[in-house]
Amino acid sequence: MTTQNRQRVLIMGAAGRDFHDFNTALRNNNQVEVVAFTATQIPNIDGRRYPPELSGPLYPEGIPIYPENQLEELIREHNIDDVYFSYSDVSHEYVMHIASRVLAAGAGFRLMNPRLTMLKSSKPIVSVCAVRTGCGKSQTSRYVLNVLQNELGYKNVVAIRHPMPYGNLAAQAVQRFATYQDMDRHECTIEEREEYEPYVERGAVIYAG
Repeated sequence: MTTQNRQRVLIMGAAGRDFHDFNTALRNNNQVEVVAFTATQIPNIDGRRYPPELSGPLYPEGIPIYPENQLEELIREHNIDDVYFSYSDVSHEYVMHIASRVLAAGAGFRLMNPRLTMLKSSKPIVSVCAVRTGCGKSQTSRYVLNVLQNELGYKNVVAIRHPMPYGNLAAQAVQRFATYQDMDRHECTIEEREEYEPYVERGAVIYAG
């Protein structure tokens, strides 16, 4: 399909779920052209690009990231067909207000089909989720780790989380933290260390990417 015939898409996000949705559902879809991401919640994300190392061969120059407050302008300037809403920590009312803005600007409003974004694993998984930041996912995850290691006797338990997107996104594609030196090597922020160090202290490995 030629570029002219591809569905023009904008993804609204907060440097987390939006990138995952793109990587799993849209990255290699030649019927869709992801024109841009918008960003909110996380500081200093807008004004950057999702790098070509991660965006794939359909996007050799990467994908620009704009502030969310330019939503209507981006829809009009880039002839956006559909907008995907791909972040959390907001109410149903907030999402519907965004939908109204998108529709009024002339684009369709969509939520990603979850079946397109789920990853298959050959290993047993305990998934820890929550409706918003601050519910206690980190503490619950560490509790689950302790139960698996100390009560059930599993020796090879690892944790996986998406990276905190403050640095070089391409360099954060796959990260493994088993020692404090790993955190130094990846130039982790204080916030990242607070998340990763408890696993290292317990003799576990945590992956991000």
